[in-house]
Amino acid sequence: MADLSKAGAEYAPMVWEVERGKIREMAKAIGDPNPVYSDKDAAIKAGYKDTPATPTFLTVPMMWCGQMPAIINDLKINFMMVLHGEEEYEYYQLMYPGDVITGTPKITKMEEKTSKSGSKMDLVSMEVLYTNQRGEKVAKARSLLIERK
Repeated sequence: MADLSKAGAEYAPMVWEVERGKIREMAKAIGDPNPVYSDKDAAIKAGYKDTPATPTFLTVPMMWCGQMPAIINDLKINFMMVLHGEEEYEYYQLMYPGDVITGTPKITKMEEKTSKSGSKMDLVSMEVLYTNQRGEKVAKARSLLIERK
């Protein structure tokens, strides 16, 4: 059962270097055949300065840096009962290979709800603001975790 008193908690920043190979892997994973994600020349020809990160790329640092399991443990959430409710991204600028992004996760809201069938669940909303190596805002990721009880 989630510790609802953790609403507002902020966690250690995640630092991630955007890699060309990870951009290519993400495009393949989501089934996007657009060559701008796998071929620098195609990206430049399409008007980009390099291979841009895919629209859902921010999933990569969140999952690969190890921060998510630590957050789930701190919130006292039973990982086996977690559902991914939703994910949304707000972009301020593109990310390219070599960019170093830093994201600071924050729990923005936690609440217990009861479903129509009477089952209880905890809803945990999290937000991560990402900046680049120049301190410029790059994107904001928002996600909702649902812990079934």
